[in-house]
Amino acid sequence: MTSTSYADLDRELGRPVADDVAVAAGFARAEWTTDDMEEARARLEAVYDGRQFRAKAGPETFAFRFAAAGDESMSLQTGSFLGHIQGVIPWSRDYVLTWFRSGSVTVDHPLGQFTSVGARPFLLPNETSYSFSMTPHRHGIVVMEASFFERIAAERHGRHPQRIVFDHTAVPTDDQLVDWRATLGDVTPVIVNPATPPVERRSAQAALVRAVLDLFPWRAVDVPDAVRTERTRRLRLAVEFVHEHADQQLTAADIAGAADMSVRTLQQVMSDNLGSSPTTYLRDVRLDRVRQDLLSATPASARVSEVARQWGFGNLGRFSSAYVARFGEYPRTTLAG
Repeated sequence: MTSTSYADLDRELGRPVADDVAVAAGFARAEWTTDDMEEARARLEAVYDGRQFRAKAGPETFAFRFAAAGDESMSLQTGSFLGHIQGVIPWSRDYVLTWFRSGSVTVDHPLGQFTSVGARPFLLPNETSYSFSMTPHRHGIVVMEASFFERIAAERHGRHPQRIVFDHTAVPTDDQLVDWRATLGDVTPVIVNPATPPVERRSAQAALVRAVLDLFPWRAVDVPDAVRTERTRRLRLAVEFVHEHADQQLTAADIAGAADMSVRTLQQVMSDNLGSSPTTYLRDVRLDRVRQDLLSATPASARVSEVARQWGFGNLGRFSSAYVARFGEYPRTTLAG
């Protein structure tokens, strides 16, 4: 965020009232400051429903500030914690983007580890718990509620709202950052102003979601809602692995390994939650991909056999039967439009 944007947010937040929070028509704002490190640690652990937060002094005199404004769809936050802090953030469906004006964070999550790079924005893992370790820092955060975020993303991929999976290793280009910061600067005063009409605030929030989608490579994954829970986190990883690698030769062992499960465990949890086996689920995902490709093609630009082979169907007779059973029509009918 630019310095002007931070100033806008600070001005709009004002002073805390009514137990630090002011609420009107679905809008809320909060601001906390303290020079007591233990109080600050406890505040943050409560705000993020965290676990095992630990703090220690840094080279500067300790100070803490947290400010937030928004509604159930999106919250903009700024914070400074002039000490070291680490802990665990629990499972959440929210999409969270953050950036550091000073300091850094290292995040450990089930699929790897990454460290923030200067002031470049990055996305935190969602639908999984993760641990973090922060140096003394000042940063900004955008918290985007999942269903709102996914409805806006559906405008781009053209299907019903689906889980959005980002490439966490991607680094935005300088041009992308210029566009992002311009959008952030434009919409911040609108989003954090309690007097903003709801329709205008929602439009500004949608613009910020689109700016996030422009920052990083992403894909929409039609993950069944039944597996988007904390209890089924490993099954979701297996399902996402299938979606990402559906055009490759996969075995049940490959899928199970991606989610750190045994094949037997994977078979059981898939049966319990999806009513399917790993190989059947893989086949259905491939059939869906074939149908998407056929719907977007014409008889002059594609052949059914080529599309089917691209998605791993070697036996065209069995493929055609499976396609009819799933969609109620022959693939050539789909292609003909």
